[in-house]
Amino acid sequence: MPVLVLNSSLQPLSVIPERRLIVLLSKQKVTFVDEQVRELIEESIQLRRLESERPVIVQLLANVRVPRVALQPTRTNILLRDDETCQYCGKRSRDLTLDHILPRSRGGQSTWENLVACCKHCNGKKGNRLLKEVNMHLLRQPRALTQEYAGFFLLRYPKLREAYEQFLMSAMGLKSANPSHSISA
Repeated sequence: MPVLVLNSSLQPLSVIPERRLIVLLSKQKVTFVDEQVRELIEESIQLRRLESERPVIVQLLANVRVPRVALQPTRTNILLRDDETCQYCGKRSRDLTLDHILPRSRGGQSTWENLVACCKHCNGKKGNRLLKEVNMHLLRQPRALTQEYAGFFLLRYPKLREAYEQFLMSAMGLKSANPSHSISA
């Protein structure tokens, strides 16, 4: 059961396991953003069996300063950025390779802008040639991901991402309906 932790400013910070949630709750460091989920979790804790079908989102009571970190173009990060989809043919698979758009044999570097997720068939077809030489095209131009893309790690957890987006929409609705509440995301 992954748990999304938000900063007090509602910025996503991390996804933690339920054991870490228990520690944060016992130290009174977090609060639940959904009252019904809070009740379910408290009941589960009393039963000593922590389970929840609903996504769990908690908010830190104190703001945590987050240093800027440059995300590296690792295999995992490239596959997440490209949504586990071959950037040449659109095939979705967990069994993808990485392809250098400008091949390393021709001076290409392992950068965000030069690496894409690629199926084995397309990778073999392209080889160490340029896209125009084999008449292939990218579905999307690759770009670097920065820490400002706060929900980057949420790509691994689609249910949490959806719950977080719904929470933000309801929070924004609350903000527009009642100007005394100030929520900055």
